Amino acid sequence: MMQTTPEIENAIRAQGRKCVDEIRQAMKARPKPKWNDIVPAILKRHHKKIEPMGISLVAFVSSIGRMNGRYGVES
Repeated sequence: MMQTTPEIENAIRAQGRKCVDEIRQAMKARPKPKWNDIVPAILKRHHKKIEPMGISLVAFVSSIGRMNGRYGVES
């Protein structure tokens, strides 16, 4: 795995926050949409903005998960 600089880490976190906000807004719709119909498209759209920095989709999703306390801690 590539080392990330503080600037890249900040960009990942900022984009992750925007992504989470958009997901939360989309999931508030009534009737409630199915997770798998909404979320993958939003994740991919936000990942495209940081992909040129060499960040994989899996790393982006993992970062979002850590930010939201879904699992583990960043080591």
